[in-house]
Amino acid sequence: MLDITYRVKRVLNNNVVQAKYGYQEVIVVGLGIGFNAKTRDIIDPEKIEKVFELRKEEFYKTSQLVEEIPEKIFFNLYQILERTSHITRIKLSSHGFVTIIDHLNFAIARHTSGQTIRNLMLYDLRILYPDEFRLGELILESVNEEMNLDLPQDEVGFLTMHIVNGHFDQINNQSNVLTNMVLDSLNIIRDRYLVSLKLDELITQRIMVHLKMLIQRVMSNQQVDFDEVVLYNVIEEFESAYSTAELIQKYIENRLSVKINSQELVYLTIHLNRLEQMIP
Repeated sequence: MLDITYRVKRVLNNNVVQAKYGYQEVIVVGLGIGFNAKTRDIIDPEKIEKVFELRKEEFYKTSQLVEEIPEKIFFNLYQILERTSHITRIKLSSHGFVTIIDHLNFAIARHTSGQTIRNLMLYDLRILYPDEFRLGELILESVNEEMNLDLPQDEVGFLTMHIVNGHFDQINNQSNVLTNMVLDSLNIIRDRYLVSLKLDELITQRIMVHLKMLIQRVMSNQQVDFDEVVLYNVIEEFESAYSTAELIQKYIENRLSVKINSQELVYLTIHLNRLEQMIP
């Protein structure tokens, strides 16, 4: 990074600037990096803490976000993410940094106004993504302690989902495929149970989250592998849900040319059984 000459394009705040090197536009973060800076000034490499290389649409969205979030909050959140991700050795993409900061800023505003949102996936996320869940816990602990807040534990679940999305760069590059596969899987469920499953309903959102994360794990070759014995009795107890899970399994395997392991199939069956219990 220090071998590249970055020139200021626009100052966003005292700690963040838009910059260019060659024809590439980036977001550069560093303490005091924007103070008294002017367009085309060469950025002192010693002040650079992080460079966000983003797609064009994300570049301008991030620039707007930096200007909308109070300067102190943005930089505090950035430093917390940088430190905690280093501790857990989870490398977040530039997109991941941006979406997590955006989420936390909104969560702070929501909490300040007395609004709370429950996360019903906490237990699932702790099992499926233990490393990302731990990072979410560290982020929440740091935000609450350093910013004198009391954000609820539910936020760990939301943070975990953002971390997973921001951790798998290859998934971000296949977002259209992922979205289509989730919707196709949802159609399989609709046809199997003959229900509408509207996208704004909670039961639909819950199964969509699980389907999305299942497909992400398969695409990233990171399927779950539980230490404990797989609950094969689930197959007999939840026969209807298991047969639906098999249909989704075959669809995903054919689409991605991969094999879904038995643990993933059992876990999908459990989620589909929950869905069955909630269908009117």
